[in-house]
Amino acid sequence: MIRLSPCASVVALAALGAGFARADSITATKSWANCQGGEGIWSELRVSACNEVIKSGKAVGADLAKAYYLRGNAQLGRSEYLKAIDDYTLALEIDGQDANALSERCWARGIVGLELDAALADCNEALRIRANDSETLGARGFTYIRLGLYRSAVLDYDAALKLKADNAEHLVARGTAKIRAGDAEGGEADLAAAKAIDPKAEAAFARHDQANQTGFWSAMIGYWRGMMKWVY
Repeated sequence: MIRLSPCASVVALAALGAGFARADSITATKSWANCQGGEGIWSELRVSACNEVIKSGKAVGADLAKAYYLRGNAQLGRSEYLKAIDDYTLALEIDGQDANALSERCWARGIVGLELDAALADCNEALRIRANDSETLGARGFTYIRLGLYRSAVLDYDAALKLKADNAEHLVARGTAKIRAGDAEGGEADLAAAKAIDPKAEAAFARHDQANQTGFWSAMIGYWRGMMKWVY
């Protein structure tokens, strides 16, 4: 029988305790893995798993912020944009410097046409934290489209496409902005380039572009566009 010295026993017990702590960590659970998503994990399952993580009480600090962020991403996958915005807001209440949450909240706000000034602020802050991010530039470009500031949108999509030239939806968005700004030839060229990469990209952009075209928010977007067009 091997006997451990008192000091060695303390070290062994500490190591064993650390092992139990790791095994008990929320990030080691199946719920956490499903919350993160991946191949074969549909959005409804992700939301359910994230709910389990959040309600467990075991996710705190950065882990809780990430759980809210991941649930927001899952809500985006279900086109539940307002719920996504709420989750990104909860994540940012814990970590206000999360560039991912800021970028995604900007995108979700842009899609629904909700608080577009706040959407721009989100994207601007995300780009301050993490400059030259193609997805954030695209989200801000889309918000500019919502505001009717098409030339500003084109500039953002120019920058985004320099970073990732094969993003078909960004090409569609830039082409749409160009056409609305009066550059039909340039716009059609972008749409053709996008179709060559992904024939479904134009339909995907159209779904986002039409997401807010009902009722009160549609009227508000019209008001904003009317107020801001004088800039260009």
